[in-house]
Amino acid sequence: MRRNTLVALVLALAFAAQAYGNPSLHGTWSAAEVNGRPLLVTFDANGAGKINGQPMRWQTLGPMLAIEQNGDVATYSFQIDGGKLKVSGGDLSGVATLTRGSKAADAAKAKQPAKPAGQARQAASGTSQELVGKWCNLAQFTANNRGGSSRMECFELKPDGTYAYHYEGSMSANAPGMYGGTASQSADAGRWSYNGSELTAHSRNGTVSTYTLEKRNHPKNKRDPMICLNGTCYVTYYNKPAW
Repeated sequence: MRRNTLVALVLALAFAAQAYGNPSLHGTWSAAEVNGRPLLVTFDANGAGKINGQPMRWQTLGPMLAIEQNGDVATYSFQIDGGKLKVSGGDLSGVATLTRGSKAADAAKAKQPAKPAGQARQAASGTSQELVGKWCNLAQFTANNRGGSSRMECFELKPDGTYAYHYEGSMSANAPGMYGGTASQSADAGRWSYNGSELTAHSRNGTVSTYTLEKRNHPKNKRDPMICLNGTCYVTYYNKPAW
């Protein structure tokens, strides 16, 4: 369920004469919760950095921020205001606000309860079948007529225990003397299991990811069920009864 492979990014950070890394981002930023978990990001001056300990590369152009991890590139809108970094777009479900240093993420991690040893992770066949179907998260963001971003992220949980994942995203910037945009897409597939509280995805690339799963109904249309993975919610693509 991770975005990997097939990144069709036109590193049209060449859409302007020169791309650069904004020095105001240099250093470490953190938040207590972004997409359901603490976030710690480091931007190095040479364009390298880390996200929650995992290496990445970054680049900016005006209000746009591009981050590359494992061959995938995600694009975001960002703004630094009053010592806080506000980011939206990409794989974020809303606007994330980060502060300088690691204090916010460290405090959040310290409050997380430890998981019981040997916690079961096997599929519970009776309850897992109710998750079968296609689930999507669609988000759009417009920055005061100066561009914006959109993304659509969907995955299908199949009754045979396999899944298919697809992501498409785009971002544009429109400012005096500068216009351009980026687009990216990626896909993945593998096997999935559910133990009643956690969904585990075994990607075909060998990566294993586990997500805390919560069932909710859409806040505006109560008839549409959603599943939330680590706080990010996906609404049913097909007709399904509410939870």
